[in-house]
Amino acid sequence: MRFQHRIAVVTGAASGLGRAFAIALAQRGARVVLVDNQDCRETAAAIAALGADVNYWYCDVANAAQVEDVCQQILARVNKVDFLLLCAGVHHSCPFEKISLSDWRRQIDVDLTGSFLFCQAFWPLMRQQIFGRILMLTGASGLFGDQFEAAYASAKMALIGLVNSLSLEGQGYNICVNSLCTQVFNSITGHHMADDVGAMFSIEAPVAAAMYLLGESAPSGQHVLAAAGSISRLRLAETHPAYFTADDCTPELVGKTWPKLSKAHPFSFQKSGEEQIVKWARNACREHGVLLE
Repeated sequence: MRFQHRIAVVTGAASGLGRAFAIALAQRGARVVLVDNQDCRETAAAIAALGADVNYWYCDVANAAQVEDVCQQILARVNKVDFLLLCAGVHHSCPFEKISLSDWRRQIDVDLTGSFLFCQAFWPLMRQQIFGRILMLTGASGLFGDQFEAAYASAKMALIGLVNSLSLEGQGYNICVNSLCTQVFNSITGHHMADDVGAMFSIEAPVAAAMYLLGESAPSGQHVLAAAGSISRLRLAETHPAYFTADDCTPELVGKTWPKLSKAHPFSFQKSGEEQIVKWARNACREHGVLLE
């Protein structure tokens, strides 16, 4: 898979996954624009050594004024933006009762609002050019929860909703929006893993998944997990419902029915909130013998 004539903007590009994705893009022929609130010169030098075009900007992605200014400068330098990889993030484990409001807001501002700001800055251009690929980094704590990760998990899970909605808005414009949940062995995660286990969490699977999600045949509205050599998809599913009449719909009966609700099959997958509402309406009409036009 090659990306000649494609231009990618990568936030959080100074280190970690942002740096790895930026280099992988350059290796495949893309022109790369690096954005970070840390020094990007090492990443830029590594990309330049490959013979690829690279530019970089300093930006705090949580600062709306900085984002607006940087995005305007980027658009003045390049004539299009094909790929947007949102890798900027912060992480600070903390017991819930000790999370300060400023730390909570910083987490949301960097992970969620920063993604919103960059998407909104380049969305009109992607619509105009009838092409775009947007990839947002989530995390296992956001998808499944973890102790002492309330702020981080909330911000990362919110990105799932942003991906779900943006992917629908981009359907008619060949804009594919997806999320990627990864885990790699590095200085931050390494203290949780034995060396022989950590070695399994190499960069290859996350990079391969990310590059696929930027390709011509990329899906949209998908949530992909890539770690330890495995790649899988996350699906949000609903169990088969139980139905109650207005007279017998009591919390006691819900409690009695709960085991059935937890184990019922088959699972149902919906493409949008609107599709879920239509499904509720159709099922309720069927249960009550009402003809739905």
